[in-house]
Amino acid sequence: MGRQLISKIIALTAGFILLLIAYNHNQDRLYLINGEAYGTTWSIKSTEYIGDHHKDNIEKIISRIDYVASNYKEDSEIALINVSNDSYHFISEDLFQILAIAKEVENISEGFYNITLGKVSSNLGFSPNFGKELIHKKDQTFNLNERDKSLEKLSLNWFDLSSIAKGYAVQKVHEYLLQHNLNNHFIDIGGEIIINGKNKEKPWLVGIQNPLSLQNNASIVIEKKDIFLAIATSGEYRNFKADVDGNKISHTINPMSLESIDHNILSVTVAHDISATHADAYATAFNAMGVDLAMKIANKNNIALMLIVQNNNKLDIIYSNKWYDLVI
Repeated sequence: MGRQLISKIIALTAGFILLLIAYNHNQDRLYLINGEAYGTTWSIKSTEYIGDHHKDNIEKIISRIDYVASNYKEDSEIALINVSNDSYHFISEDLFQILAIAKEVENISEGFYNITLGKVSSNLGFSPNFGKELIHKKDQTFNLNERDKSLEKLSLNWFDLSSIAKGYAVQKVHEYLLQHNLNNHFIDIGGEIIINGKNKEKPWLVGIQNPLSLQNNASIVIEKKDIFLAIATSGEYRNFKADVDGNKISHTINPMSLESIDHNILSVTVAHDISATHADAYATAFNAMGVDLAMKIANKNNIALMLIVQNNNKLDIIYSNKWYDLVI
């Protein structure tokens, strides 16, 4: 056999080995796209390649929802409705879906979920007032008309969709990925999460932060594959302010008292097998309730709920019945 032929065989063999190594590497690889929105970050991990055109479309979805639901944009759909004196408004399909789920959660939570506390939130410094003097009146919230996709405001109170909009955005991105056969993914928008399918042959891992840790140390790790699961966490360990006396002011408002919550729940996590929008809203509702009522309503309505509660210097973790069925 000639030396030239031997060299060709060696080169071809080496090339084949390199291709095999590259193939095996890609088999273990996760594709990642990410960005910034809603004052936070977002990311998607997928076992399938997400092309640039998909990233562009996903960014358009996230931006579209921002211009529907943001309290920080004076020209968003909800901000314009807030400052309007009109009672009736024809609204976008996105806003209708958000408000319909908000109304559902309001009813199930026995009024502890209320998205018309925008003026209260603004007066506490958690959202802008656009130079207006804001007076909240304890009143009815709103009605929706399915037939013509219209909203009836029952007061001049302001909507605040910060407790549901990110969950809705996660849900819409998930639906887009499914429509394009990108079925195995992990979506995270500011801590609102959907896991779907599997991470190759491994499960997706979701860590729930230890609320007493300054680092991102996990108290609980959720490990699932071949499943859809939406996960939302609400807690007071990051998003709070302090008054002049140094007392912590929570961003979560009790709709009954119209005051920031003050209890020993440090973290609320909801896992939902249908919708990230529901998970996001329920997490806020349960955070407003306190331990006993939250567990009562979660068990009554078959909702997977985990509470991390501080008792003196130790953490207690409490689960609803559905959590054991869905998560553990």
